[in-house]
Amino acid sequence: MGLAQVKNANLKTSVENVSGVPVLKVAGEIDLYTSPDFKSAIISTIDSGAKDIIIDLTDVSYMDSGGFGVLLGAVRKVKPLGGSINLVGCGENIRRILSITRLDTIFKLFASVDEAVKAIKG
Repeated sequence: MGLAQVKNANLKTSVENVSGVPVLKVAGEIDLYTSPDFKSAIISTIDSGAKDIIIDLTDVSYMDSGGFGVLLGAVRKVKPLGGSINLVGCGENIRRILSITRLDTIFKLFASVDEAVKAIKG
């Protein structure tokens, strides 16, 4: 897709296109220091014209409230476009926070990128 990769000491992001759907792969920790880079990666993906985005969190070892705030901001940006934020590979801790905060009702959660792509393509 031609989007820049973000590499921080504690966070790495990259975007690949899977069947016409952008998949933002994230690895590392999403916290106070890295959430601005996480936000930049999501906004770049949205600004490239994508309305449905898959965010692969399989390799995210930790996410604090800043990361969840970035995800909420992404939903606010794509929802008026008829888009969605689809999360893949949420670890037990991330899934638990999503459930406790009821954010699991806002995001679509999938076990794999292929499953998310199929749901988006309908």
